[in-house]
Amino acid sequence: MCGICGYAGDHRPELLDAMIAAMPHRGPDGHGTWHDGAAGVGLGHRRLSIIDLSEAGRQPMSNEDGTVWVSFNGEIYNFQELRGPLEQKGHRFRSHTDTEVLLHLYEERGPDMLQELNGMFAFAIWDQRRRQLLLARDHVGIKPLYYRVAGDRLYFASEIKALLRIPEVPNELNAAAVRHYLTFLWVPGEETLLRGIRKLEPGHYLLWRDGKAEVRPWFQLRYEPDDSVSESDWIEQVHETFVRTTRRQMVSDVPLGAFLSGGLDSSSIVSSMREAFPDREITCYTVRFDANDMARDQGADDYPYARRVAEVLDVKLKGVLLKPNVIRLLPKMIWHLDEPDADPAIFPSYLICKLAREDGTTVLLSGTGGDEVFFGYRSHVAYRTYERLRWLGRFPGGPALSAAAAASTAALGAQNRVARRLRKFQKGLHQSALERHLALSEWSSVPIRDEILRPDVDGASLADARVEPACMRKYYESFAGRGELNRHSHLLIQTFLASHNFLYTDKTSMAVSVETRVPFMDVELMRLAARIPEDYKLRGATTKYVLKKAMERYLPASVLYRSKTGFGAPLRQWIAEDLHRPIEELLGRKRVEERGLFDPAVVERVLRENERDEADHAYLIYALLTLELWLQTYVDRRGEEVTL
Repeated sequence: MCGICGYAGDHRPELLDAMIAAMPHRGPDGHGTWHDGAAGVGLGHRRLSIIDLSEAGRQPMSNEDGTVWVSFNGEIYNFQELRGPLEQKGHRFRSHTDTEVLLHLYEERGPDMLQELNGMFAFAIWDQRRRQLLLARDHVGIKPLYYRVAGDRLYFASEIKALLRIPEVPNELNAAAVRHYLTFLWVPGEETLLRGIRKLEPGHYLLWRDGKAEVRPWFQLRYEPDDSVSESDWIEQVHETFVRTTRRQMVSDVPLGAFLSGGLDSSSIVSSMREAFPDREITCYTVRFDANDMARDQGADDYPYARRVAEVLDVKLKGVLLKPNVIRLLPKMIWHLDEPDADPAIFPSYLICKLAREDGTTVLLSGTGGDEVFFGYRSHVAYRTYERLRWLGRFPGGPALSAAAAASTAALGAQNRVARRLRKFQKGLHQSALERHLALSEWSSVPIRDEILRPDVDGASLADARVEPACMRKYYESFAGRGELNRHSHLLIQTFLASHNFLYTDKTSMAVSVETRVPFMDVELMRLAARIPEDYKLRGATTKYVLKKAMERYLPASVLYRSKTGFGAPLRQWIAEDLHRPIEELLGRKRVEERGLFDPAVVERVLRENERDEADHAYLIYALLTLELWLQTYVDRRGEEVTL
């Protein structure tokens, strides 16, 4: 895990020093630069040493004759399997790194090398002979990569703040993306909230040659359920594959541990770690919540379950109490995230990684991706319910459901968990296709977005503004295979994971120089899960059925079959207490008018309705607060951290 940066079509080596200086947290173990003045190409690298800690692993790294150079961030889990055939073909290795395998594999296959890789990565390879630069991002976007094309010049980096060290890169708001941010709490697809700065999409590569950049897809997961395999065989295949992929991701020359929330996904990973290494000392890390803080959000405390799993599997468990000074941490998190992300899960993620690093652990295995691969979300259950209701024709209980949602809101309050879920389910009831996915994914309603955004902000008419982001339509139509639940997971992987979960996991862990790995997104396991019939992943209302059955040999039923709680924080409590003063100051009428993005009267109404529990605007308010602090950091101050 490292940080990369560079340019093509320019010749200013000093830019490389400025870019790597912007992200020291991504590589405390060293840094390096390389540039070719004649070709107008430069590569920079920040190193976090994980495999081969010697000087032989320094980057940028070249092949034997210096005609191919690479700057690489990530891990290639099958690099040892790839190395043998390369050595047989005469390639000479000077290190034991996966980076050098990339170099020689590229010499053999060019961009087609990507089909051979199993890992998480973002890298740049300069080929002097072909005079081309290859940028690539892994299958599902676990590692970030940003870029900007300016005429015949290309600039790229692991973090936006590094790109802003280039004087010509504008730090101007991409106003058209603000609506999408308010919808999802993050910006999907290749767009960011800074004009002209883009994300390389998951499973894509960019090829720059002769001043022209072309982006192409290279990975497509096909969902072809195989009904000929028995349930017991699927259970055994899931077990064997998951243990194998977890073992594969445990290769490290530095201390390695795991997140352990007490939920199914992290518990399954730790179970597989113990199965793979029965005698190894394993340390896990978790977060503890204050019961009073969780009460308002009706959340559950995972800590007792994490302790139970630790006892059953004989692993060490260390926890940190989530009672931070949120006001102090929020600006720091916004600076590290690069993009505004209004999910309070960033705080437990950061605090767990900080605890691990202070404990001497540099690599953590995470359960991120399990819900997408094995159907673990309430939205999967909702989709299945919608499908069954469709068999009845037009759902006759629609008015009754509307009445139930209204009654629960009136009796329990708009912010009650039951009332919130009923309203969301009702929202997707009479939708279809992509609109249903969007209805279940949005965190603010179309009417409130239409009201709160000033008409001149995104340049779209009211009718146009209701249309989904173009990338959502593209991902929906690019689905390959069968099954609406599979299609829903495909969309979640392309958007929710790639543009949200993976980004904040990477940024919050790298903030303290910790590498996070995600065994659920191992290519072998993903391909297996794509072949499993939907009914084995969601059996009735039992989510992740086949995974739960595979893990019954390790984990108690109280852990396997408990209700899903998610990985978050007591946001509603924070809004009422810790964040109350910053909200009043940063979302007050004067500040909102000066910023010019939102209608001050509507913002005031949103705050008032939320405070009175007349509506649940908690995430919208947090999104507005986060956006204002992000604007101060990246637009007003060009990437300088602010304080509250």
